[in-house]
Amino acid sequence: MLRDYINADEFRIAGEIPLLIKLQLKHLLTNKFTYEGRVLVINTCIIGDFIATLPALRLFIQSTGQDVDLVVSPPVKEIAESIKGVHSVFTAKSIYNRSIEKQNTQTILPKDYGIVLVLRISPDAYRLLNRIQYSKLITYGIPFIKYFLHLIWNLSLKKEVRQWREINFEIVGINEPEKNLEFDDIFCVSKAEYDRIRELPEMKGDRKRVLIHTGSGWHVKLWDNKKWIETIDKINKLGEFDFIFIGVGEQEASSFEYIQRRLDFKVYSLVNRVDLKTSLLIMRLSDYFIGIDSGPRNMAHLADLRSVTLLGPAPKNFMPVNKADVVIDRFTCRCKSLFYFHKVSAIQSISADDVLVCFKSLLVSSSGLNEDSRSKFT
Repeated sequence: MLRDYINADEFRIAGEIPLLIKLQLKHLLTNKFTYEGRVLVINTCIIGDFIATLPALRLFIQSTGQDVDLVVSPPVKEIAESIKGVHSVFTAKSIYNRSIEKQNTQTILPKDYGIVLVLRISPDAYRLLNRIQYSKLITYGIPFIKYFLHLIWNLSLKKEVRQWREINFEIVGINEPEKNLEFDDIFCVSKAEYDRIRELPEMKGDRKRVLIHTGSGWHVKLWDNKKWIETIDKINKLGEFDFIFIGVGEQEASSFEYIQRRLDFKVYSLVNRVDLKTSLLIMRLSDYFIGIDSGPRNMAHLADLRSVTLLGPAPKNFMPVNKADVVIDRFTCRCKSLFYFHKVSAIQSISADDVLVCFKSLLVSSSGLNEDSRSKFT
């Protein structure tokens, strides 16, 4: 089917452009409201994009000198509520309107804001903005257009592209710091919350934890289940590991069922059982991550969890910050994030031994630590 070869979801982002234009024109032509109070940030996007905005968002919140309100897509609400300096979190579906974006109640915002910062927008978020008043509007329109042109130019010349997390600093008007913001610079998480994660049966014991994520909405990014089986089996022979599958959706669930039935040792699944914030904290208390190009792999980068990522066909604009993390990329054309017409995806040219070699490099890079990384959360 044609949808197997076209990443239809990525075309949806074009729908944000007319929303931004209407929003900007309405503000320029009709706004006469003056108010110095609350700050609102609109950031309705999918997981990976949301994670990439967080360093710039955190510094923007800090620069305002006050707590801010956020509007985010429903799946990331719990994560957003833990960001330092956030007062209230409201939800609106993203432009992608995915099945995991369940929203049962109508969102009602306070009536007046001094500043509205739009990092990403959707029809739901646009309707919310139509119901309130605000003095100043900051949007990602111009930086986004410049970045789009940058991608076209650099990809055509086969050059590296700028990271999306960098562009967000331009949007909020803050210089990117020389030192990357760490997890604890962005979030406020209590010891009690970490203790709750430790009580999960899958998190018991002292064995090293390897998180596995196999899912994607586009089949081109999927890796053969038989290769997952071979990889996990080979890693298991290197030492004592617990393998924990994470993710949301039928694909991840069926993949786990297929894999676990064909291994002669126990593996665990938290697929469809925990929310994204819990998954993020699980990452903080785990040792390694292996997954395909996805939102969870961006979460692993944010959690500073050593990772091996099997990249799909897209610009390399969501790369890990830590140089110890490894990406495997067999796609020769980086512009194919919207379509891919080959019968066999290039990701299938990655072997279990390729992943094993990369995983061994993680073992070497983490062996120099003086203490178990999990101990710092006690």
